[in-house]
Amino acid sequence: MNRRTTLAAALALTAGFALAGCGGDSAPKLSVSGAYMPQPVDQDMAGGFLVIKNSGDTADKLTSVTSDVAKSVTIHTTKDNKMEEVKSLDIPAGGELELARGGNHLMFMGLKKKPAEGQQVTIELHFDKSKPVKVEVPVKSGTYVPKNDGAKPGSGGDGAMDHGSMDHGSMQHDGPTQNGSMQHDGSMQHDGSQHEGSAEDHSQHDAKK
Repeated sequence: MNRRTTLAAALALTAGFALAGCGGDSAPKLSVSGAYMPQPVDQDMAGGFLVIKNSGDTADKLTSVTSDVAKSVTIHTTKDNKMEEVKSLDIPAGGELELARGGNHLMFMGLKKKPAEGQQVTIELHFDKSKPVKVEVPVKSGTYVPKNDGAKPGSGGDGAMDHGSMDHGSMQHDGPTQNGSMQHDGSMQHDGSQHEGSAEDHSQHDAKK
């Protein structure tokens, strides 16, 4: 009887330690704010920016994004003025992941319909640990800059990326623009509209894949 009692007590103690360990490791707690899409200058692509805050004690990752407005949505980062597609971005515990001009951002490739300023597009964010989150993204003007954004590294004072200093790597600009010519003197224009942010710096991005 004593052996059974001792064994039962040991099992109960082990279970208690296991529950205590689980209780101390909370799941990520994610919230999204500041989402916007600068109005795209053409129907090939658009950029997307937002902030994902994690108030939990466990880190997470943004692994993919989907939207019915585009054929695909890819995740990109910018390092040393070089834009690279990545499979995921870390969301630290007790921190945030910022997608902003001149840094991490989303690319909407193959727009099914060109979004106009004042409209909204729906996206769904997918994570490594957390459940998917749907976000309504307002379409802003091409020169829109969030009040707390300011001038980001690699961007001009109005939020427009300095395209003249951007290293395009293997990205190609094949074929004429809508008006039959492309101006690529550091400001890169389509029909007089300046490419804003990192969104429109990716033309013919599929050439990299």
